[in-house]
Amino acid sequence: MTRLADPLLSLSIKILPSPVRRRYVAEFEADLESLPRTKQLGYAVSTLFGAPHLRWEVLSSQAGSGAAFCYVGRHHDRRIHTGSADPTVFALECTRCGRIRDPKQRDQRTDQGGIARTTFGGV
Repeated sequence: MTRLADPLLSLSIKILPSPVRRRYVAEFEADLESLPRTKQLGYAVSTLFGAPHLRWEVLSSQAGSGAAFCYVGRHHDRRIHTGSADPTVFALECTRCGRIRDPKQRDQRTDQGGIARTTFGGV
């Protein structure tokens, strides 16, 4: 292996999700060793440039049906009712990953830390 190809492959492996890294380390190293020494650096550079796209494809296949968007915070929310008598109380459920969040908290917070203030014994 060339001196520069090995660090480039290591960097491209770090971009991939951790559950599949071991598999791709073995594949990339086998591909690199099968190439002539003059083409190894080009292969390592192309692998590094293709790693973000490979990461996206691996995340999509693991999550299924576009949930990789959810991984980067782009959820596809729909309103669901929580069973409350108040029709303005609802939650948001992502149709891709199933995450549920409640944008309107039922308990009003009184300070910026999110903790309601109470007094004990008039203190």
